[in-house]
This record gives sequence, structure tokens and C-alpha cells, in this order.
Amino acid sequence: MSQSTESYRYERKFLVPRPFAVEPGIRRNPACFSPIYHPRVVNNIYLDSPGLRFYFHSVDGAPDRIKVRIRWYGELLGISSRPVLEFKIKRGLLGTKESFPLKPLHLDETFTQASLQRILRDSDLPPHAWQVVNRLEPALINRYRRSYQQSADRKYRLTLDSHLEFHRVRTGRNSFFGTVRHVPFQVVELKYDQAYAEGADGVSRALPFRMTKMSKYTHGMDSVDGF
Repeated sequence: MSQSTESYRYERKFLVPRPFAVEPGIRRNPACFSPIYHPRVVNNIYLDSPGLRFYFHSVDGAPDRIKVRIRWYGELLGISSRPVLEFKIKRGLLGTKESFPLKPLHLDETFTQASLQRILRDSDLPPHAWQVVNRLEPALINRYRRSYQQSADRKYRLTLDSHLEFHRVRTGRNSFFGTVRHVPFQVVELKYDQAYAEGADGVSRALPFRMTKMSKYTHGMDSVDGF
């Protein structure tokens, strides 16, 4: 993974209680945000070491950390034809992602560590990516509805994640019993390149939401039954 932070960007997270209406607060922002894509449902399987190394790095606030996940859109169960392996890499307040296309993923009660490893082996990952994932295990599924907005000057983007749910996933056969739905908050993220950092404070202060450092992965792991 690249050590240069030139391509890294900033992300600020805001926690919004449900059923608080988020859109009016965004519309009043002087950056003049407007929708840019159709909303879609995001699914993630987070991978971690047997000792949950990535989880504890996040909990401890390590300045350099990584989250590893498989992401796809649409239905949770069944066949996903275009899943993507993502490394979400943080260096202090800056972050970036590396993405790698995977072979189709079939998620149901037969999903196991062995089936996950077959997908990863068959997906022709570059050596540095395989070195990261070849000893990891599935730890958590999370799922939410995401909508997208952009400022009028195209310098700042907002995502709104609502209807969050979390499912514990294990290395053997999965019945997805450890499930948390009806999460009582939404997450807004403000994203911008380093070149636009100077104006970000004004955009952020004009959002009527509470800033947070909460990680969906760590919150989900703390919430699901059986952890």
C-alpha cells in the first residue's frame, strides 16, 4: 500500500438521531448542497484477524489504521455479481481507499470462511492485497441506505447513511442470529480533498449536527449479540 498521502482526503462524521430530518439542515448550508446520485443500499462484510486487530486499533484510536471490507449494493442475501474488496486506510485525519474487483459473492446460511477464501483466491488480487487478506476472517456485516449530495462549487460532498443494521458473521455456517436493526441514529459524512481544507470549517459549522469519531465497524461489533 502506498505511503504517500497526496491522494488522501479528509472525512468528517456527524451523528444525527432518528427520526431527525437531515435534509432541511443540509439545504440551509451556505455551500448549497444538492443531490448528485440516486440513493442506494450499501452492504459491507468487514474482515479482521482472529484476534480482531483492526477492531482494537480503531477502539484505541491508533493514528495509522486500516479497515478491510467487501462491499456491494442492493440485496443483502443471494448472489452479488460485482462485489469489491476495499482497504480503508487512515493516516491521522486523512484517509484513502484501495479497491479490487472480486468474483461473484453468494451470501446465505452456507457462507463460511472457506467460501470467502475461495472467492479471494479466485479473484486475481495483486500480491500486496492478498498478503493483507489471506489470514483474515469475516467479522461483521453492516447495511444502510446511502444518499449523496455535492456543494455548488463541487469542492465538498456529503453522504447520509440511514436505516443502519448490523449482523454478526462467523467463520462457520451462518444463520445471522446476532442482528441489530432500528439503529437510533443516522450518519452524515463530509468529504473533501486536502486542497479545500481551509473552507471546510465553515461548511462543517453550518451543519446542525454533532461531530463524531464513531466507526460503524466498531459500533456494530459492540452492538451485536455474541461479541
